[in-house]
Amino acid sequence: METINCKHVEPNGKVCRRVAFRNLFYCYAHRHLYLGGETRTEYEKRRKTLSEGRKTLPEEDPDYEPPIMKAMLEDPEPRTDPEPEQEPRPLPPDWDELQEEGGWWDTALVDPTPEEMKKEALANAEVAKRSLKAEEIYTVASLGGEVTDEMFGRDFQSSIVMGGITGAGILLAIPFLPVIALVILGAAVNAPMQGGGDVATDMISSISEGLWKPHIFAIFILGGSFLGFGDHRKRTEALARGYADLEEAAESEENHLV
Repeated sequence: METINCKHVEPNGKVCRRVAFRNLFYCYAHRHLYLGGETRTEYEKRRKTLSEGRKTLPEEDPDYEPPIMKAMLEDPEPRTDPEPEQEPRPLPPDWDELQEEGGWWDTALVDPTPEEMKKEALANAEVAKRSLKAEEIYTVASLGGEVTDEMFGRDFQSSIVMGGITGAGILLAIPFLPVIALVILGAAVNAPMQGGGDVATDMISSISEGLWKPHIFAIFILGGSFLGFGDHRKRTEALARGYADLEEAAESEENHLV
């Protein structure tokens, strides 16, 4: 028979843990408090009788556990949310139309008056400290302004001479251009040119020997002179055309008044 501890509980709530006396549920010290109590043998018989009497049906067995049928849940169909209606992408705005409506497009600007155009051309030339260009000469002349020699720039002879000098200067500068380019490139990549001045001198000498020849100088001088002649001719035609348009505008105004 297995060992059982005493089931007596003290007034302070502490359970007695002594070994039960013989066939009782209580120890030797507490057995007199439970005289006539049920022994362990009697308890086992009574429990066995009750258990056999109640096992008429499997469901009435206290140890009976009914089988649990676990239903396999079917995978639910994937929920498909309705796709949101895609709004058509707006077309890019017509900037020309918007700017015209906003009032800040070119068509909304007030056209400058002839006097304002003339002043603008003269102011641009004065700020740049140069003579007038062909289109500026036409603007001033067609609006009744006076085009002085300083505004017009170089005359025919000076334009040709200056053009020739410019052509010769370009030819003289060509041998130095590769050296300058290499120096700038070396400084940018932090790799100075090997050989230094000797390499630069050799490069300039080799290029100049091939270019600085009389016939090549003549070609560059003639080309520069031709460009100078063309610039003078363009300015002269702009001046003449401007005065002609001015006279035509004056005649048409007189005819309109008559």
